[in-house]
Amino acid sequence: MIWKVLKNNIKPTQMAGTFFGIMLGLCILMGALSFYLDVRPVFEDKESFWKDEYIIINKQIKLTDTYNQLKSDTVSKPLFTKAEIENLRNEVYIKDVAEFSNCSFMISAFSDNDGPLSGFYTDLFLEAVPDKYIDVNYANWKWEENSDFIPAILPKTYLNLYNFGFAQSQNLPQVSEEGVGLVKFTIMIQGQGKKQKFETRIIGFSDRINTILVPEDFIKWGNKNFGTDIDPKPGRLIVIANDPSSPDLFKYFDEHKYDVNKNQLSNSKALAFLKITTTIVLIIGLIIISLAFALMFISVQLLLYRNNQNIRKLSMLGYTINNISLPYNIMLVLFFVVSFAVALIPLFIFRDFYSSNLMLLGYEKFNTIITNIIMPGAGFVVIIVGLLLLMVRTQIKKIIY
Repeated sequence: MIWKVLKNNIKPTQMAGTFFGIMLGLCILMGALSFYLDVRPVFEDKESFWKDEYIIINKQIKLTDTYNQLKSDTVSKPLFTKAEIENLRNEVYIKDVAEFSNCSFMISAFSDNDGPLSGFYTDLFLEAVPDKYIDVNYANWKWEENSDFIPAILPKTYLNLYNFGFAQSQNLPQVSEEGVGLVKFTIMIQGQGKKQKFETRIIGFSDRINTILVPEDFIKWGNKNFGTDIDPKPGRLIVIANDPSSPDLFKYFDEHKYDVNKNQLSNSKALAFLKITTTIVLIIGLIIISLAFALMFISVQLLLYRNNQNIRKLSMLGYTINNISLPYNIMLVLFFVVSFAVALIPLFIFRDFYSSNLMLLGYEKFNTIITNIIMPGAGFVVIIVGLLLLMVRTQIKKIIY
């Protein structure tokens, strides 16, 4: 009887619009949650395209610099001073600046006589950058003073030059990244009348930093104990810009005679556009969700307002607040259960679409949709329904009293 009295003021078109809004809101909510959880490893991946662009700069080397250095060993080289680095950091269009740590001691590398690269020997240099700029996924990127092992990172271009240049011309076998990582080398450092050996292995290849990288702690320790300069000035810097394609940024570089490889910035505009687009989509999704649930609250309040007289009459006939609110409670629960079930259909379609594209990029680990997406979504719906049921009871109580 109560339902027959109360259902007369329900507008089917209004309920259909509310249903569509709630369904769309739930779909966007769970879709956004699903996409965030599945794509989060891409953002955290050090080798991901999503990371900030590295702009590596150095001072221009003129012919006079070369001539003066040939004439005298004491002539200062075009290196960065502390003041120049600080001025870079203070520019509004620059987010951060990192220094390359150089070694001031002699280094040589050679392989064991019975190894796959028997007889290999070379003099080389090593550099370091702060750990957060390392773009290779290696958990143990560190070095302690009592350790005899030094992990090393090489530029990807070095491996390509060997495989498709030197190896082909000399009829030598080409090697994979995994194969190079299995070979161990011995490094000899010397200076201040001392020598010391270390074992090293290539643990990865960098696409961004074109140098031989070792942990920063090793460079500092080596300069202190073997080097001619404890804290040498950096010859190169990593610059992280707020907008890598900013004309002001490159105008600053030109005015100060800094060299920069502009080919490194080929993806900057596309990356900036992708970030802006993703942010806009998330904001629109939040707005739609907020409007959908606000519409639901308003619709329930209007429904109760239309049934104002009927609710009072039912109360006078002896029906309690629980009796009167029961039909609304059942309607709301069924409404959200059906909306939630229907929202799962586009969710699965959307998830299948982006997961197949991510798999093409090499990302194959995805979250379990039931435990990580559907269950949190259902929990959110339970909270919303609980608030609506509380609101219905409160409004009916106000109408009666």
